[in-house]
Amino acid sequence: MSSYLDRDLGKVLSLAVFVSDHGFGHGTRICAVIREIKKRTSCTFEIFSGLPEWFFKQNLGSDLSFNYHEIKSDVGLIQRGPFKHSIKATIRSLDEFLEFDSTEIIDAQNIISKMNCNAVLADISPLGIHLAKKLSIPSILVENFTWDWIYQPYSERHPEIRSIISFLSEIYESVDLLIQATPFCNKKKHGISIPPISRSLKIKPHLVRSKLNIPKESHMFLMTTGGITQELQIDSDCVEKMNCIFLQSSDQKEIKRIGNIIYLPTKSPHHYPDLVNASDVVVGKVGYGTLAECWATGTPLLGCYREDFRESSTLKAYAEKNLISEEITMNAFEHMTWVEQAINISNRSDKGTHQLKINGRSTAADLIVEFIN
Repeated sequence: MSSYLDRDLGKVLSLAVFVSDHGFGHGTRICAVIREIKKRTSCTFEIFSGLPEWFFKQNLGSDLSFNYHEIKSDVGLIQRGPFKHSIKATIRSLDEFLEFDSTEIIDAQNIISKMNCNAVLADISPLGIHLAKKLSIPSILVENFTWDWIYQPYSERHPEIRSIISFLSEIYESVDLLIQATPFCNKKKHGISIPPISRSLKIKPHLVRSKLNIPKESHMFLMTTGGITQELQIDSDCVEKMNCIFLQSSDQKEIKRIGNIIYLPTKSPHHYPDLVNASDVVVGKVGYGTLAECWATGTPLLGCYREDFRESSTLKAYAEKNLISEEITMNAFEHMTWVEQAINISNRSDKGTHQLKINGRSTAADLIVEFIN
């Protein structure tokens, strides 16, 4: 590590950022960190991801410039909807991806070299770490789990994944700076533990409600499926509860309101952490990003957890201890039979306590800037 630290990096740093597109949580987390890095030092960013460019423009803001490179930076788990995945399809995709010999990967390596990037920052893409090692530049990993750890339970029924696990473990173990964001799943002795990472807020809750035409006295429930849109079965009782407003992600290109249900496009003009902060309860699939933003804002969470995804037990345990949180089944979520439970849990809100919490985005940025300088 000392050879990296002794290098003369010049006044303007350059970071190559590799972001997993397995949901939006990895992207929102790294965007929160990037914004904090920019506050601390002059830095340019080369972003490599399968997440769309608009996602980074929306989350990094117009005041932060970056170069975007669309690339398959990760496989993760091949999804068959918000709550299901295919291990067989995942293994087939990993076998091809981990050859690391595609034209776009060679192009990425050339870009990193041409832009004289001082380091690679990954969440949780193994590709970025591999290329850093190949180019002899330092690598930084921000994670709350790694894919080798996620895949381990599948190895008994799918022994062909064992060599993949070993290969990925070697890559992840090679990083020069490991930052583990709470709640992390597998503590590493060389990892630095930090608080949960979430994005900063932009506007006050009453302004969010005003823009959405939601009265102050109405219950506002934000439903989430983790970045993968799914039409829910709207219960007739929900429609009749006019003192409740339901916000649901959809494939609509614009915001659409039907009665007391507001359909939000994936590419929404509303800053998602502001929606979380303005809501009485967040309801739905729990991933890292949803949990971290409920924790940061003190927003109650009615969560459903994927039983076949290893991260879930860690998220659930943290939510039970550190959030106002209750669990619901996926069936209850999809059929929207949780409304009375949401009304009850909203009365236990600890809004306002977010000002007392140290957010991991600042801690991570401090560690990264110190490391590359």
